[in-house]
Amino acid sequence: MNKKRFIGLGIFFLSFVIIFLLLTTYSLALTPKQHMERIEKYGWKTDFYFPRKQEFVIPTHSESRHTYQLADVNFHGLKKGTLEQYIYRLKGNCGNNHLEAVLLTYEENIIDSFIRLSESDPGIVKMMDQPVFMEQICQQK
Repeated sequence: MNKKRFIGLGIFFLSFVIIFLLLTTYSLALTPKQHMERIEKYGWKTDFYFPRKQEFVIPTHSESRHTYQLADVNFHGLKKGTLEQYIYRLKGNCGNNHLEAVLLTYEENIIDSFIRLSESDPGIVKMMDQPVFMEQICQQK
């Protein structure tokens, strides 16, 4: 009876490891190389979450545009509905907020990026080096 339990636990553990490896490989396959290079250029590491891809609606209200301008995000010459955003969860937290890198793309080319803090309004900060961000932004929270 113990031998059957041992074999069952071994198969369960092996299945878990195989599924984990498959999900990791799938996640890496979904992530374009230029995206990882952009994130790593600033010293950030992505957490193990699948990247999200969705349409980015360019804000039309002046208050919203001003918020993005403060984060050095530029929309000049772009039309509504032409941008996509790729959202990557970053390792590390800022207080009680988790951090996300948002890369804005146009025809698969990165045109801009920023960092988004969860549960914070407006919650976006210009993309910057990780140590500088942690010192200047997270210390203020």
